[in-house]
Amino acid sequence: MRPLLPAMMLLAAAPAFAQAPAELASRLPAEAAGWLKRGVTDLESRPGGAGLGAAAEYRPPSGPGVATVYLYRRATTVEAELARTQEDIRSLGAMRQYTVSAPREWGSLLTGARCLVAEQRFAGGQAADTYACVGQSAGWTVKLRVTLPSGTEASATLQALSRAAYSVL
Repeated sequence: MRPLLPAMMLLAAAPAFAQAPAELASRLPAEAAGWLKRGVTDLESRPGGAGLGAAAEYRPPSGPGVATVYLYRRATTVEAELARTQEDIRSLGAMRQYTVSAPREWGSLLTGARCLVAEQRFAGGQAADTYACVGQSAGWTVKLRVTLPSGTEASATLQALSRAAYSVL
């Protein structure tokens, strides 16, 4: 009877696993914690995009900030994706004219995703906190990137976006 359990778990996960990443991202809610979904980008369909999945961008209704929810399937670990995300943030610094502090653990979300936060210092003197959270479920990797003015509370936004992402898997 034990061999049936893994098979049953795979069958339960099959509907989401069979979905294209952009289909799942399009099912994300239009609003999460007051932030509004602005669009979905199908990264898979771009040249060289295999394994990149899809991304949904969210913005607050007023004021600065940006959040992106990424959904993709790739043989990876949470630690590897957190490291990759931090490198992506650092590598954009020269082009966008900011430096990044060393990331520090921020904790985890109710969904189990692990988070890091780093400070971005822009050439004009402004500062922002950039959060990277990564978790995995049903063969999918869920990555959140949220950037807010330095010192702005991010917990409710991160929790809401994380719950929204896991709800479509």
